[in-house]
Amino acid sequence: MKTLITTLNSKFIHTSLSLRLLYVASYKDFDIDFKEYTIKDSLEHIVSDILSMNIQILAFSCYIWNIEYIQKLCQMIKKQKPEMIIILGGPEVTYEPQYFLETTDIDYVISGEGEKVFPMLLKAIENHETVDIPGVSYHQHISSIIATVDLAYVESLDSPYNLQQDQKNMSKRILYFESSRGCPFQCQYCLSSLEQGLRFFSEDYLKKQLDIICHSGAKTIKFLDRSFNANAKHAIMILDYIFKNHQPGQQFQFEINADVLNQNIIDFIKMHAPEGLLRFEVGIQSTYEPTNQAVKRIQNFERLSEVVQQLMADGKCDLHLDLIAGLPYESFERFAKSFDDVFAFRAKELQLGFLKLLRGTSLRNDALEYGYQYQNEPPYEMIENHWLSQTDVMKIHMAEDMLEKYWNSGRFVRTMNAIMDHQSSAFDFFYQLACFYQQQHYKKIGYQLDELFMYLDSYLGTKYHDLLIQDYLCQFKVKPKRWYQPTLSPQQRKLVIRYLVDQYHLSQETLFRYALVEKLQQGYLVVIYKDYQCTMDIYK
Repeated sequence: MKTLITTLNSKFIHTSLSLRLLYVASYKDFDIDFKEYTIKDSLEHIVSDILSMNIQILAFSCYIWNIEYIQKLCQMIKKQKPEMIIILGGPEVTYEPQYFLETTDIDYVISGEGEKVFPMLLKAIENHETVDIPGVSYHQHISSIIATVDLAYVESLDSPYNLQQDQKNMSKRILYFESSRGCPFQCQYCLSSLEQGLRFFSEDYLKKQLDIICHSGAKTIKFLDRSFNANAKHAIMILDYIFKNHQPGQQFQFEINADVLNQNIIDFIKMHAPEGLLRFEVGIQSTYEPTNQAVKRIQNFERLSEVVQQLMADGKCDLHLDLIAGLPYESFERFAKSFDDVFAFRAKELQLGFLKLLRGTSLRNDALEYGYQYQNEPPYEMIENHWLSQTDVMKIHMAEDMLEKYWNSGRFVRTMNAIMDHQSSAFDFFYQLACFYQQQHYKKIGYQLDELFMYLDSYLGTKYHDLLIQDYLCQFKVKPKRWYQPTLSPQQRKLVIRYLVDQYHLSQETLFRYALVEKLQQGYLVVIYKDYQCTMDIYK
């Protein structure tokens, strides 16, 4: 029976490792292929495309960002082709298979890892056998088992990282990689807390796969390991192989628990890591100890701070720090303190997320105890709890919007760092800026880049005007339109250029043809746009 494994990714650049693993586990014995769509694709187009393949079995990989789309697709497909057998799997359906069987027009749900279970189910369907497979639920039977797979079996399969279907767009998409499964921690808001144990792939297997990846043309490789540094020897082995075999332009991304990051790993990175090769995501979530205890997230913030500062000291690694708003016991004022504690590191990115009460997690099960109101539909984001009112949550959303626009975007580096040198609370700055946005009725979507600069300049007054000009002009590879009034008249510009040519022996032709010249308090700012390159200097 012809089978398609599919999913809806949030963006084209994302890829689904689970699809590829199920494919390599099945393609030798079944007529099967995989294909990915995105949540931005027309559902009608997806249905038409799937039906045009004349398949008999359709399997979806389900997550909080795509489950609503998949449920609609199942209804649309079953209406046009009732005999289509539809299978759901993935973290969103794993812990409540009965709910999805009752609410979605489907035939089977696979709970847990599918490399063995999925081919067994395909065989049973093809042979018209009674389905009695651990981890597989259907309308007449709900399995209480979450399937797991011996990683030695996964290692025996063909590589999911070098498939012919991926060759065309390998350099344009993120390649997801796993070196372990499971998580050593028990964070009550996370599905990983429901998994038993931590399992590692073998060193030989990992090196073979990493060799494939390093020579695949992939530029961005993201490890799916929940805590890459859980085993220091394992982590150093992988880092050592990457350092020795990576290709120019590649970046490897990892999720780490910084407060337990072994000093040997830090020293190894400092000694051997090429600049820009590594990006670490550090899930801090909260700096309030009662909150961390409530969600069983044991964290030594003092040690975490030392580790973050060490990793940032030489600029070799990009750091992405995470906070979660809406955790138990954290009021609006206390969350602002967590924000300020973490922002103080001045990491390249600070992602402010909002608690999502995921199906199966302990925090969702205890929602009444903490007074949680949350969205009934995915992504199940919290609306309020005993410590945060809906108004408080809205205020945090406002600050988060400004954080994204003016810090995480990386477009205002000079300006924002100068501003933050004089702020007692970074959170309050972003919130007050958001209030100013509302008062002025500024655009929150559909804006142009120059408008972002004008808005911030209007809020700040003249103090940071020169820095905003510098930040703006370095965003382009060709001369941009100014959002500010030119600081020199045409005649003054000619005189300044002659001065720069005489005093600093610059090329007159280059300055006249390719340069923007502005008069700042520090001196003359010269920005040259030539050969799609931007160079910036200040001359006294």
